[in-house]
Amino acid sequence: MPRYSFKDAIWQEEGDVRDQEFLKFLPDNQKMHSWIRESRDVSVNILHADTSEQGNEAIWGSLIYRQNPKKKNDLNVFHFYLSRDILVTNELNFDIDEDLDKQSILKQMKEKESTIELMMVLLGDMISSILHQIDVFEEQLRDLLWEIRERNDKNTLDRIEVVRHEILLWQNLVMGFLEIKMAIFETFGEDAENGKEYIRTSTRIDRCIMLVRSYKDEINNMVDMENVVANYRGNEIMKTLTVLTTLFTPVMAFGALWGMNFKNMPELEWTYGYLASLILIIASTVFLYFYLKHRGWTGDILKTALKKGTKVKKQQRS
Repeated sequence: MPRYSFKDAIWQEEGDVRDQEFLKFLPDNQKMHSWIRESRDVSVNILHADTSEQGNEAIWGSLIYRQNPKKKNDLNVFHFYLSRDILVTNELNFDIDEDLDKQSILKQMKEKESTIELMMVLLGDMISSILHQIDVFEEQLRDLLWEIRERNDKNTLDRIEVVRHEILLWQNLVMGFLEIKMAIFETFGEDAENGKEYIRTSTRIDRCIMLVRSYKDEINNMVDMENVVANYRGNEIMKTLTVLTTLFTPVMAFGALWGMNFKNMPELEWTYGYLASLILIIASTVFLYFYLKHRGWTGDILKTALKKGTKVKKQQRS
């Protein structure tokens, strides 16, 4: 497999972490064997470090740098071993993204003097790819923000849940890059911190984290807004049903009373019994209506209906 040399730094690209060509570069210890076993079916990020011998520090692990938001097992993994002498990685698929252009990456690596800087070039291009995908996600988020205002229904809530899931996936991906950045500084110290690519990639990772957190807060605000609107609508519906039920209580009560079939009911013989019953029912209903209005229990319903009626009239005139 390809071997690239840059001044004092070497990048060895191999097919897979379990290949013999890859394994020959790795130290033989228990942590390494554990990682090789875990890398067979990677579902989460893996990271190990060895700082037991000064001058021979190393980190290695597996980073999920791409995840299909619709398919759980559709992901791309970056396996790596990084020491001061060599950077060994699995063979990367540079065709899946225009940001992962191999010639561009090799050009950036050309002047680098340490394997740490080579590693940061690779991580920097991977995080750039995530940033560009987040830009596309931002457009979806903006459309959803206006959809909440213009058409708030169950489909909108479903879309909010979809983007919420997606932003959590972005957060999960970016945390893997952040962990590796911190582990490199922890393992190699000032040799890493002073590198130009380390500073550039670290800033890029921090920017990505800032965007993900901001969008996550924005989505949470959308969920809160949706809950407020749903609760308000539910309360209005219950209030309307309660008012209507109360207003029609005299009708139901007197109707039930005079609907009885007892023989000795004096009202049945009254000449104006029917008219009197109607007047009593109407008077009771009107009394309840004004009582509820006086207490302010129908105000919001009437105002909402009035606003809607006024809006319809204005649209008809225009």
